[in-house]
Amino acid sequence: MSSFRSTVLAAALLATAANAHMMMEYPVPYSLEKLGTDNGPVSASTFPCHSQYGYDVTTMNPMKVGNASEVKLKGSAVHGGGSCQLVVTTDMAPTKDSKFKVIKSFEGNCPVADTPLPFTLPDSIPNGKATFAYTWFAKSSGAPEMYMNCAPIEVSGGASDTTAFDALPDWFVANIGGSCISPQNFDTKFPNPGAEVATGQGVLKDPTGDCGATGSTPTTPTNPSAAPSAAPSAPVASAPVASAAPSAPVASAPAAPVASAPVPSVVAPAPSSTSPPPASESDLTCDEDEPVATAAPSAAPPSASTAPVPAPGNSGSACTTNGAIMCNGTTQFGLCNNGNVVWQPVAAGTTCVGGAIQKRSTAFHKTYNGRIVRPKASASYRI
Repeated sequence: MSSFRSTVLAAALLATAANAHMMMEYPVPYSLEKLGTDNGPVSASTFPCHSQYGYDVTTMNPMKVGNASEVKLKGSAVHGGGSCQLVVTTDMAPTKDSKFKVIKSFEGNCPVADTPLPFTLPDSIPNGKATFAYTWFAKSSGAPEMYMNCAPIEVSGGASDTTAFDALPDWFVANIGGSCISPQNFDTKFPNPGAEVATGQGVLKDPTGDCGATGSTPTTPTNPSAAPSAAPSAPVASAPVASAAPSAPVASAPAAPVASAPVPSVVAPAPSSTSPPPASESDLTCDEDEPVATAAPSAAPPSASTAPVPAPGNSGSACTTNGAIMCNGTTQFGLCNNGNVVWQPVAAGTTCVGGAIQKRSTAFHKTYNGRIVRPKASASYRI
């Protein structure tokens, strides 16, 4: 008797569980007779749509774009709710590679027993036959699961092509053998819920694992060339010249770059009798920790006409640091842009020295063995 009671109790529990989970009643799912009361989650082998039952069209469900509609569910156990999505694919027998697009997301408190899910089919859905699906990520099931039902639909009043449809966000996929897992005891926050979102009262939490931008396997960008083309413009837009040089001289610099300017040879004239001799290495002090690029100019000395001209800077057309100011002698400068430099003349009254635009009367720091060399108090080193 005890064994009989246990068997009856087990059968009753199984029947209760079978009728507990929520499953889609309308639109009428594929292969309804085979699907029967199978309202369990999909697995890696039955994904998507409980595909083990096939895609027999039991009832074709007509849908018109712009008309208010609703998904009707049956069952009683909502597992604390969760989050749901309504999605569409143009495939009539969806596979793991089918692209489902989001038309509406319900984040939190989904589903609710005896409560349909309202939606309106957007005009981006192409006319003709397609597959409509309802997905559910339960808040408090025994393990992270994905529930799903699919139904055939025939769309009218929609788009004549798939251009707008393809631009809709991809659906969220988790708990199907990959690393993307929906949160337990929280409502799932979809990475890309789309334009139509209904938010419940629960606490939302992001999924974990490799969920990509949409929860499914990460894909390459739609337009891979967009990122590389945008990158080179960043150093130019930051215009470091404006902060390194006085505003007036820089503003008067010619806008047209001189792409084919030859490399000038700079010859330092002999110092006149009125100018002090250059300081020797023994008269110079070195700051080992200060990089050359951040050296500040010292007080302005006498006219540059009697001073020796320093050796030119980088005279080539190649560079390594984007956004860096490069000098071609003292009369030309350029910005390092993606490994290339386009030379252009400096503004009148300025020179390019040590990676900075300076007034001609501004002293500069000489480098020695990769370090900045500053004149001692007794030394006078000018241009």
